[in-house]
Amino acid sequence: MKASRFPFPALARLAALTLCVTLLWSGQLLPGGREATAAVSGESARDTDQAAAEKAPPRSALRLTPITEAAMRHIPASLPWAAAYAHARATAWLTAVRKAADSLPQRREIRMGAVSPEERLALAAQLYSAAASSPGAKKADPLQAMVTLEPRPRPEQQIRMALRHAELLELRRRLLEETRATLHSMNCRWPGGSPEAPSGAESPKARLSACTGAQWTSADWARMGERLDGLWLAQAALEPTPGGWLAAPGSLPLLEKAARLTPDSPSVRLLLAEAQLQSGLPQQCVESCNEALRLDPALGRARHIRGLAHWRLQQLALAEDDLSSALAARSKPPSRGIERARLLRARGAVRLLRRNYDGMCEDFAAACAVGDCEGLAVARAQNYCRAADAAEDMGSRSRPPAALPPAFLLSPRDLPGPPTPEPGL
Repeated sequence: MKASRFPFPALARLAALTLCVTLLWSGQLLPGGREATAAVSGESARDTDQAAAEKAPPRSALRLTPITEAAMRHIPASLPWAAAYAHARATAWLTAVRKAADSLPQRREIRMGAVSPEERLALAAQLYSAAASSPGAKKADPLQAMVTLEPRPRPEQQIRMALRHAELLELRRRLLEETRATLHSMNCRWPGGSPEAPSGAESPKARLSACTGAQWTSADWARMGERLDGLWLAQAALEPTPGGWLAAPGSLPLLEKAARLTPDSPSVRLLLAEAQLQSGLPQQCVESCNEALRLDPALGRARHIRGLAHWRLQQLALAEDDLSSALAARSKPPSRGIERARLLRARGAVRLLRRNYDGMCEDFAAACAVGDCEGLAVARAQNYCRAADAAEDMGSRSRPPAALPPAFLLSPRDLPGPPTPEPGL
């Protein structure tokens, strides 16, 4: 007789296991019975769901992916290798930024902000940080430049911040336009035809009609390559800070080099002035702003920064003139609430130092009307700017102070004597 494949001991163990599971479910082996079991199971399920919810990104979160572009160049005999590489890198970077702009989703912030195509490019440049691969062995022909755009953290916050700061997007747009104009000048004079067009697609007559001036020498090509290098450095240094600056003080060496490479760029001079002022160099800041305004008199932010430098130098009349000019200028795009509030609060503080209390109260009240009530709150704490109308006074006190850094905030202990300004915007 053949032995059974399921011997009795195995059946006994199976029966015992079944009995234990039954008793456990019925509550006889667990304190609290079936309700306790259900409670533990429910808590475990909730813990699991909560952990999964914390790990999973929100459904509406904006996800950006890295973008990589490459450009290859054959180096003509009259073209320096460094200029050809700078040209290829700038071309790859602009191509990547265009792709990033095209891939931006039609989110509510972008639709409501009525973003133009130029601002969309600037917004894409703000949402990504650019990195270029090592050029490899010099004198290589053809050379290749590869640029990768890496998404910045928290893109939703980056979009909201950029759309609120018109001057940030305007400076990004300016740097993009200067890079594009430099590439155009190089393309239309490229030996043998534009590097962007197929060989023979552009006639010498067409190139001459698009470009004016004498034929470029090797020094001219080197100068234009350096200009692209300087604009590349300026794009990297353009990093807004919580205090309202568009360049951090630590970027001063980078911007000094960028200014040497691009001496005719008003945008680079403006960024250099901001870094100089934060680094305790107000006189150098004034000189950089003067140069930026000489290159572009419509650059209203340069008057703003120069006014702050005059304030630091205790040249209060000049400071008020510059801040008033910045407020009166019809910039394009126009300054929005947060930027106008900084200007008004700065001029109000300067007017306080000049004992123009009526003008100070007017500026602090106007800043409060666009969301920044810190200056007005400090003035009222010292019995300045108190309206006779109780209803108006109550309405002003009911408005909460804006959640901005305490830049240009006058400390109550400094009033009514001359206060010490803080170095923010």
